Amino acid sequence: MLSVALAGAGSAAAHTDVERARLDSPQLGEIARGPAFIADAKVAAAPSRAGYWGGPTTASTGESVTIYVSDAYPQDPATAQRWADFLASLVHGPELAKLTAYLAPLGQVQSFCGADALACYSPGSESLVAPGDAPAADTSAEAVVTHEYGHHVAENRSNAPWSAEDYGTKRWASYEQVCSKTRAGELFPGAETSPDYRLNPGEGFAESYRVLNERLAGLPEAPWSVVSQTLYPDSTALSLLRQDVTTPWTTLTIRSAAALGPRARSRTTTVATSLDGTLRVTLQAPARARFALDVLTPSGTRLGAHVTTSAGSRTRTVTATVCGQRTVRLRVSRISGLGTYALTVARP
Repeated sequence: MLSVALAGAGSAAAHTDVERARLDSPQLGEIARGPAFIADAKVAAAPSRAGYWGGPTTASTGESVTIYVSDAYPQDPATAQRWADFLASLVHGPELAKLTAYLAPLGQVQSFCGADALACYSPGSESLVAPGDAPAADTSAEAVVTHEYGHHVAENRSNAPWSAEDYGTKRWASYEQVCSKTRAGELFPGAETSPDYRLNPGEGFAESYRVLNERLAGLPEAPWSVVSQTLYPDSTALSLLRQDVTTPWTTLTIRSAAALGPRARSRTTTVATSLDGTLRVTLQAPARARFALDVLTPSGTRLGAHVTTSAGSRTRTVTATVCGQRTVRLRVSRISGLGTYALTVARP
């Protein structure tokens, strides 16, 4: 699922002329194009620390960043300090303290990550292995490391019921319609082989994270090619991604919906669902009455089960997955009896 997407291509039509010029021209960080793509790898564990020096390093921000540098480089504390400061300069949250970064020459990186890899990330050990210097004349080590750190961000965010590592973070993925496009066969979360790799939203997220940081730092933007142009972020996508990093989505929001009047037969309430994920609607009926609950898309398609209350089960819950629907309709119908129901909605 983890691939470095740092090669150039033209922008989508929606981008400004300035963005188009930047994307169409080779920039710092561009990877020379080969017959397919240049991949990094998902690995199970971190490398052995034998052959590396370093450890926890205090960045200029005061945060501790764990940096190990290959013995192939001179044992200069300034090297570890530079990388600690660079990682701390990226948009990040508390996950920075959990990262272990291993910096090594490309040959050593490939001996661990794979012969065709520029870098790799281990979700299990929360470590990245990447070049400590430019792996090629047209490839920035910083761009590669930033992409890998994007995977680390995703590993430390929730996009329940999906994996943020595969789908991207909650707000970004909802805006990019990752769920609905995956259902339609347009995106392939977790894909690690060509051609589906180009449409892997986890890679699109890591690349978008790189673009966000390059823009915030005022650096030339490394062109975009290996990941599909359909995943190239606009300003809204970058803003939502930044929110996902600094103020992560964590749980459902609970609200109460209006109740049915004593003589009405049914009532439909429209609820905004700005984020994809799990929707949970709970109906509580009064004693000696029966009600039915349906959760519907705007077109009337049922989401989740049709449920009815009874004397022995006055509270019923419908759980459904919001996947591209920005509103849902909650229809409560009276079957028998009188009284007022209570409706509670928990949404992403």
